[in-house]
Amino acid sequence: MFRNPWTLLWLLPVLGGAALLHAWAAARRKGLTALFGAPATIDRLIPQETQQRRRWKAALQLAALALLVIALAGPQWGVELLTTRSEARQIFVLVDTSLSMTAADVEPSRMEKAKRELALLLDALKGERVGVIAFAGNAAVMCPLTQDVDAAKQILASIGVGSIPQPGTAIGSAVRLGLESLGQAPGGKVLVLLTDGEDHHTDPLGAAAEAALAGVKIYAIGIGTPEGNPLPLKEEGSNALTGYKKDRQGQTVISRLGEKTLIDMAAATGGAYWRSSPSEDEVSEIARQISGLEKSQGLMGSSNQYKNRFLYPLFLAFLLLLIELLIPLKNATKKILLLLTLMAGAPNARAAGTEAQLRAGNRLYGKDQYQAALEAYSQARKPGDTRPDFNSGDALYRLEDYDEAGGRFQRLAEDPKLPSALRSAASYNLGDTLIRRQDYPGAISAYRRAIILNPQDPDARHNLAVALRLLKNPPPKKSDNPKKKPEDQKPPGGGDKNRPQDRMDKDDAQRIMRAVGEKEKAARKRIQQMSPKQKQTPPEEDW
Repeated sequence: MFRNPWTLLWLLPVLGGAALLHAWAAARRKGLTALFGAPATIDRLIPQETQQRRRWKAALQLAALALLVIALAGPQWGVELLTTRSEARQIFVLVDTSLSMTAADVEPSRMEKAKRELALLLDALKGERVGVIAFAGNAAVMCPLTQDVDAAKQILASIGVGSIPQPGTAIGSAVRLGLESLGQAPGGKVLVLLTDGEDHHTDPLGAAAEAALAGVKIYAIGIGTPEGNPLPLKEEGSNALTGYKKDRQGQTVISRLGEKTLIDMAAATGGAYWRSSPSEDEVSEIARQISGLEKSQGLMGSSNQYKNRFLYPLFLAFLLLLIELLIPLKNATKKILLLLTLMAGAPNARAAGTEAQLRAGNRLYGKDQYQAALEAYSQARKPGDTRPDFNSGDALYRLEDYDEAGGRFQRLAEDPKLPSALRSAASYNLGDTLIRRQDYPGAISAYRRAIILNPQDPDARHNLAVALRLLKNPPPKKSDNPKKKPEDQKPPGGGDKNRPQDRMDKDDAQRIMRAVGEKEKAARKRIQQMSPKQKQTPPEEDW
């Protein structure tokens, strides 16, 4: 594959022209020689080996010229992951989609007003990394952090009342999810809150205090009026008004703007609060204040790209021209040519040796010979190549040396110079290793780092949920740990995947899930035996 394949069309014309030039020079040289005497006499004076060496020099020049044309065409093979980074701030917009947002105390409704302000805010924050979280009784990430504003606006169009099926208004939960999604990256981090401020159960002020400790500012826009409005109930499909929301006592619910909560949350984090206005000037003011925050290095995108290999034909062309210069027309020194050949081949021989050791380790790994694979990986190390270290960690994991394997994965995961994809895979493997050591908090931290580096990794999200569940309901420790035969998987250095242990052994997973299930069954039985006074009643406010 070539980057500029049309350049190869010049190959034959260029070589043909050069060959004609050499033929013309030979004919001219023969004509000039004939002026000095008879051809038979000249042939006795000029050895035949000189003519042979001229032909060798011409052949080397033509080959070098062909390699230069090939280099200009830009040969490419092999694939590398290319990441682009940009200076940006990280902002999550939290949008209230609870039933109270159907109130019409602002035109046309609180929900439509919030979506309109959010659309304007996304336009004003172009160039920043922006994500969207919707919340009602709980919260969910609708759009992860991205600089693609158009994609975020398309997702915004699908958000509405009922996007989160659980009723209620969980501002505190939304803020905590936003903090978790922002992660540990440096620079300015912001949560923009679009809500009517009615939260009865999730401690929004406590969540704001957590945001302040994490260095995250909260800017809040109150949607609604202090006087409030009833909540209309409409028929699904026809959208016809059927009545108004009533509480358990049969009274019509009046939803009012809870400004005090929002003001206190913004003040606790050093942010600011605005009540939504018809002119929507608060959006430009939020964008202005965010622009004054510190920028951080953010991942803009990643793509697979073929590696440029033009240096190989360029080096060969240079080598051929050098050899051509060292060939004299008389008494050619073969020792010089042999020395140049050996010098050119020595670095490639060393590189080939380390690659052969790496491939040998991968073959041994695929045959479950992990100790032999570990020894091969140790001989394949070379500066700047992380594959032997990564694969050694995989082999140590299979040998159940979790301390040493975890140490290697942790060094790779915390090295900021490595690509994000490799650090994400190392963090994932570190989480699996810590799970085996029953270090569930450490495993949770490792899986979260893997998700931050690669938000699209479903395996890391699944294992994070498992680790959180194990932390809450740890399985009973076993006195013995019989070695189990792992699944046959190919190590990442020579295979298609970046990690060999995408899941735990089947027997271990079943044992863990049985223990967790027994604990949950016991907990449900205790709840059923509680007296009615001991049981918690669901909250009255579901709007």
